[in-house]
Amino acid sequence: MRKVTSPDNVTIAYEELGNGPALIIIGGSLADHHMYHPLALELAKHFKVYNYDRRNRGLSGTSSNHSVETELNDLETLMYIDNEPKILYAHSAGAGLAIRAAAKGMNIKKLILADLPFSLLDENSKRAAEQHDQEREEIKRLINEGDKEGAVRYFLKDFGMTQEELDRFIASEGGQLAAEISPTLPIDYDILGNGTTPATLLKQITVPTLLLTFEYGLPAAQDAAKYLVNSHIEMLEAPAHIAAPNDIAKFIIDFLKS
Repeated sequence: MRKVTSPDNVTIAYEELGNGPALIIIGGSLADHHMYHPLALELAKHFKVYNYDRRNRGLSGTSSNHSVETELNDLETLMYIDNEPKILYAHSAGAGLAIRAAAKGMNIKKLILADLPFSLLDENSKRAAEQHDQEREEIKRLINEGDKEGAVRYFLKDFGMTQEELDRFIASEGGQLAAEISPTLPIDYDILGNGTTPATLLKQITVPTLLLTFEYGLPAAQDAAKYLVNSHIEMLEAPAHIAAPNDIAKFIIDFLKS
């Protein structure tokens, strides 16, 4: 793993793989670079891939100075490597960070957003925003009480897992890693704003944008596409975190050729 230092002296660790156009992978909630390593290996056949641990995760440094702004600063530090425009592949809550970076005007060549985690802007938006805030506060409470596993269970309660499946996950190595990373969850909630489609930010994005989704997530992708001036949607056979890396890579390669 290589390392760079963010403006507030936090070390950001990343793996660099392959050659070609530069592409940064931005991971989602409860994950470090290991989750995206298989995808990074596949993309490295065509790109120079930077697969990094966001702060307070994995091999990156820890800091109590953790906010939306410091996450953006960490990403911008990676953007300066090689001083060339970067392609961003961003998954789930990481897509929220990428959207903020693009709206801020970072030197982004193209944007790929997978599994958007937003609720629709519709007649239910107020209730969705209230629920988003309630979930964030409950997760904060559990973490403050030292119940990291409880925070993971609460976060994953609506992900379609049975109680038995959730128990097995919590007991697994991946579940224990998720528990260690769980204190970063409230920041991901902050990155997602009020949890609904961030229309104001999306309207500021002019770079070509690919929205990768699957059947269940299609409404969220379609809602986001309404506010992007240059985007299109491609369908995966499964959510991106379990989709075959070569399936994701195929869409990205075709997108960059277009």
